[in-house]
Amino acid sequence: MGAMRAFVAVPLGEEVVRAAARLSGELRRRLSEQGYSAKWVPPANLHVTVRFLGSMDEAQLPAVAEVLGPLVARHASFLATLRGIGCFPDPRRPSVLWAGLDQGAAQLERLAAEVNQGLDGLGFPEQDRPFHPHVTLARARRGVPPPDLSALVAEHAAVELGSTVVREVVLFRSTLRPKGPSYDAVWRGALNPGGRREG
Repeated sequence: MGAMRAFVAVPLGEEVVRAAARLSGELRRRLSEQGYSAKWVPPANLHVTVRFLGSMDEAQLPAVAEVLGPLVARHASFLATLRGIGCFPDPRRPSVLWAGLDQGAAQLERLAAEVNQGLDGLGFPEQDRPFHPHVTLARARRGVPPPDLSALVAEHAAVELGSTVVREVVLFRSTLRPKGPSYDAVWRGALNPGGRREG
């Protein structure tokens, strides 16, 4: 077994992915006119990252699954709504352009906190910033100062991209390719479909 780049994420439903892709297309056209040079995330790669693991050995997979499986199953499935856009670190310095979560954000934050605690116990590097549930749409290219997107973010504050039922947490392998990364699921854990959290 060898090393792989990996991250834990929540996949999105097809309708939300289509809506996010339409929004990305609109923003891409507008921002290209403003000189925003970015790498846009293809629809197939849209997701909510719960925890980035970086490089890990494939031999660690059983231990990760053993920790995440029961943990994820204790959480009830829930509805998540994507609404509004934002930027990291802020709209005046938009290194990352993202769509935010409205309904379901609190449930996802609780889930992420437990996932992080479990993975910290396996020796993975601790997160250096607070968890902020979002779907990355684009990353600004290095070396090209991005424009101020404050007006654009305000204009799209209420844009709604639909809702998706969060039913599972997935461990993805990220493989870097010439046209960009590709993601393959190497483990899936189902949330409790009963509609309430156990324990």
